[in-house]
Amino acid sequence: MATKLSLGFGSACHVGVLADLPTIGIGKNLHHVDGLTLSGVRQLLQAEENNDRDYITLSGYSGCTWGVAMRSSAGAMKPIFISVGHRISLETAVKIVKLTCKYRMPEPIRQADIRSRAHLRKQD
Repeated sequence: MATKLSLGFGSACHVGVLADLPTIGIGKNLHHVDGLTLSGVRQLLQAEENNDRDYITLSGYSGCTWGVAMRSSAGAMKPIFISVGHRISLETAVKIVKLTCKYRMPEPIRQADIRSRAHLRKQD
């Protein structure tokens, strides 16, 4: 998956640079940029079902690769969006996310979300 990556700098990059740790960008929503749309991504993912691939590379009109849209679990209707963060390749990011997804979101993120919501409920 040799790709030309964009010069985007999201929160995963920011945290990775500050902590000097490898990070992966993961999102539930697609940022409409460089001609990429959710409907277009869903069509491409449906076309890939015939090839048994669970992800597609997100390349915009400019030729930049922004990341990957991936079905993270069997039968998942909504993809998640993976991008490089800091000190990690897109290929490695996809492999790690695949290994950590039991449900739609990777388990570390899912658990952090569950625990943070429980903490907020206790504060009310």
